[in-house]
Amino acid sequence: MLYFFASLWITTIYKFPPFRQSQFATKWRNDMSQLLTPKYLTPQLAAQVAKQVFSVTLFAEEGPYADAMKRRQGHLVILVPSMDDVRSEDYPDWPNYPIYPHLLYEESVGEKDNWEYPFDDIARCKALQLWQGRNDDGQTDSNAHLLFSGDTPYWGGVKRHGLVVGFSGEKPCIDQLISGMTADSLKALGRYAFENSNDKLDGRNFLA
Repeated sequence: MLYFFASLWITTIYKFPPFRQSQFATKWRNDMSQLLTPKYLTPQLAAQVAKQVFSVTLFAEEGPYADAMKRRQGHLVILVPSMDDVRSEDYPDWPNYPIYPHLLYEESVGEKDNWEYPFDDIARCKALQLWQGRNDDGQTDSNAHLLFSGDTPYWGGVKRHGLVVGFSGEKPCIDQLISGMTADSLKALGRYAFENSNDKLDGRNFLA
């Protein structure tokens, strides 16, 4: 069994570019151990936020957003921090608990068969570069000196509030707009959920 997983891991490394390696590694880790992720940022909330953001950007019928949209299609990726759940062991290795990127949500817009480019792979690669600090949301271009073989050279995502959001499908500046709106909405609505939770209302010292 160990040989099988080792062989599968090696095959994956040589078959896929760096951003797919990371995605596979995260999934494998999720399958092997339980992870802690932000309590008030759920896939359901992310889906609702994405729908709302798309409605006022990609699917705007009039105004400056409607004028700026080129394709009205693309792919969104949202990464959040995660950590091994060892609460039952009272964190025996404290404070040595590294943070891992966790895929909270992703969504494609439009028929993939009609896409001009592989927007899903581009968005995932953008997100990985942002997570690793090889790009940032203040950029209006990629950091060419930090690109790896297999990386996308396109920019258009954000890393803010501890979150990473990448979108691909429109012009880079519009990709960044959609990503930023998504990240800011998640922060605000996550706070709103906490303020109205029993964790807050009961004055708990530690979240349930």
